[in-house]
Amino acid sequence: MRIALALVAALTLLSAILYFAIGLKPPESMRLATGIGEGGYWKIGERYKAELAIDGINVELLETAGSLENIEKIINGEADVAIVQGGLELTDEADLQSLGAIFLEPIAIFRSATSPLDTNPGEWSDIRLAAGPVGSGTRAAASALIDAAGVSGAGIELIEAGGDEALGAVRNGTADAMFFVAPLAAPYLMEAIFDPDLLFVPMSLVDALALKLPGAIAATVPAGAITLDPPRPPADVKVLALRASLVAKNDLHPALVDRLVNAATVLHRDRDILHGYREYPSVDSPPVPLNESARQLILNGPSILHNILPYWVAAQFGRVLLLLLPLLFILPPVLRIIPSIYVWFQKRRIWSHYQRIEMLESELAQAKTIGEMETVSGKLDQVDASLANLKLPLAYRQGAYDARLHIGHIRQEISRRQS
Repeated sequence: MRIALALVAALTLLSAILYFAIGLKPPESMRLATGIGEGGYWKIGERYKAELAIDGINVELLETAGSLENIEKIINGEADVAIVQGGLELTDEADLQSLGAIFLEPIAIFRSATSPLDTNPGEWSDIRLAAGPVGSGTRAAASALIDAAGVSGAGIELIEAGGDEALGAVRNGTADAMFFVAPLAAPYLMEAIFDPDLLFVPMSLVDALALKLPGAIAATVPAGAITLDPPRPPADVKVLALRASLVAKNDLHPALVDRLVNAATVLHRDRDILHGYREYPSVDSPPVPLNESARQLILNGPSILHNILPYWVAAQFGRVLLLLLPLLFILPPVLRIIPSIYVWFQKRRIWSHYQRIEMLESELAQAKTIGEMETVSGKLDQVDASLANLKLPLAYRQGAYDARLHIGHIRQEISRRQS
């Protein structure tokens, strides 16, 4: 009885451990909300997809209008993680977490040669500004800059065109200028830089604007940083820049958090025009509360366990230890029980025959005729044959031998009574 209870307790505990252990294994796929197809965020999303594929994680890229739609998709459960532009007003009520800032992206404004756009946003008035579609972070940043410059009532019209559409709007005269917040790798940004008919607008009073615009910092693009011949820009240019971040739902699997942050370290650690080597990913200015595991990974780097164990085990090593601790308590009793169970099982194979022998002895005691005794004898032959065919370890054959001796004594009794 004690053995049975110990077995039940051990199996129950092992089942619970197995149930929680299954939860350690992360999903094999995730959805990453990016931005417009083939845009800057989309290109970066493709790099994350390739990096996570190394560990067998399939990343589905979701095309969106921009950062605001990305946030909506996370909240609605349509995306697991998103690239989100800095400077957006996000609330803690949405149960979101940041996995760190991953790169700086400049605010770049271009105008046509005939546009009267001033370099000081505080003097803008009566202009048509292509600033991305509704739901994009670019449009939100343009509105925020207009408010920060104090010209929200100056007749500035925000045209719903972004990327290539914004380029077309300025070229065909339906917009006076275009407003971009994009990584330098964005194809449309490079096209605007190299178009001789489009003029870059170097904003003045950048430091003052950075103080007024939430999430913005002042950064310098060195002369010739884009091309040396001809030098673009021709002189150092101070620009406003926003920190883009990875944002996820609070219940994102810890192993995916770990893998995304390590991927960000690989993809964004190199020197860029706007920042130095290993400045990103960063824990600065998260748009929502920063995940603590992400903070530790960014500040301290991956542990040596990441070089030895699968990424999802290394990411949850503390949880793995908590699951293993109960095993340390139940393993010694189980190891002691196993030999007892083995002995019981082998003896049980013989005891079952003793039960049949005992029944046949009772049947023989009640036999009145030769035929009834022959019936008992036939049944004894079956039991004897079954014992002879048992494949028993050497240590347990004595029990079977004793049982067959017992059968021999019963046969002698049958012979005596028959004669």
